[in-house]
Amino acid sequence: MTKSKNSTNAGRRAFLSNAASVAAVTVAASIARPAAAVALGPDPIFAAIEAHKAACVTTRKTLDVHSALDHELPADKCRSRATAFGETLVATDDPRWIESERDVMRSFDAETDAACALVSVRPTTIAGVLALLQYANAADTDGEAWPRDLQSDDGTKARSWHYFLIEALAEVLPGMVSA
Repeated sequence: MTKSKNSTNAGRRAFLSNAASVAAVTVAASIARPAAAVALGPDPIFAAIEAHKAACVTTRKTLDVHSALDHELPADKCRSRATAFGETLVATDDPRWIESERDVMRSFDAETDAACALVSVRPTTIAGVLALLQYANAADTDGEAWPRDLQSDDGTKARSWHYFLIEALAEVLPGMVSA
């Protein structure tokens, strides 16, 4: 699973929108695991969930630094932009601003990669399925937490994260139910 090359979630407006989403996801990251997930066992989905939580925390911290710089620096020192489509650098910008822009994009990319892992790593237990479903709902407090523009590894499907979640669970659940 990868972010679609046509993704338009990289602009400044999307950045600000995502900042609010990340704050909500950070709250969800502090939610305790369901009772069914207590017996972790070898199910790899638990590690994927924890990796996504960690990516969300990193993104939140990165956005906090970016926001502080935005308030601290004069506007004429904050004109550079880093997006999924490339960088627009202004030579007179504060180097901290430029690096912060790059850090924001890297953290968004890492968070998206971690979200893709959640639908690529297959749960091996019912407890893992339940933990993934509960985390997916708890983390999505505003309907914006999960990527919308994903592409299948073979490039044949471009769909939302939720589509790939359902597809993954539909693939593994029959084997768990009949076992």
